[in-house]
Amino acid sequence: MIERSAQNLVWVDLEFTNLDPSVGFIMQAAMIVTTKDLVPIPPPGFDPTVGGLLYDVSLTPGQASTASAWVRENQADQLARSQGEEALPIHQVEDLFIGYLLATCEIPDDKRQRPLLAGNSVHGDFGFIRRHMTRLEDLLSFRLLDVTSLKEIARRWLPKSEYVKNPATIKRWYPGEVELKGEVHDALFDIKASLAEANFYRHHLFVPECRPPEEVTG
Repeated sequence: MIERSAQNLVWVDLEFTNLDPSVGFIMQAAMIVTTKDLVPIPPPGFDPTVGGLLYDVSLTPGQASTASAWVRENQADQLARSQGEEALPIHQVEDLFIGYLLATCEIPDDKRQRPLLAGNSVHGDFGFIRRHMTRLEDLLSFRLLDVTSLKEIARRWLPKSEYVKNPATIKRWYPGEVELKGEVHDALFDIKASLAEANFYRHHLFVPECRPPEEVTG
């Protein structure tokens, strides 16, 4: 059994109506908690084969009207589901996320030592969490683990190790045994894709073969 730890990583992906958190709203939200070594920890009491939590977030007509032209064109189904009967209020989604977090992570008094929020370009998600999920934000560190930084390091310093995102590489590098159904801009699938990418970089950037020869030989 995996123990609760403040070093666990909290992977969150949000789909929102607008990139600006001051005017936009969350319309879909997903979370997967992993160990520091990227091993996914299933949410207690939920189907472990799903691998995490995924919810459509209910929006009022006024909130839905903040959707950008890009969202209306590319995420029309998600926008419609957010106004359906099965969508959950944001406070209920936040409660479920907090329950998952507290079941899997220790929360030290020192905010610097609290679990890290992780994902691709996760600063954008963090902005929406700070505005719309303040109780969740209070349990997290202010530091972020952004897979995009690893992507840019690989692109500049180790171009032969650059990650190519496609279904085959996601399946190969995802560090868990769960279904990988979904597509881009589905929040839970996007987390799994980010996890696979982070695992790829862990093996290609942070291994002895990638260090200077004098460090490898001691």
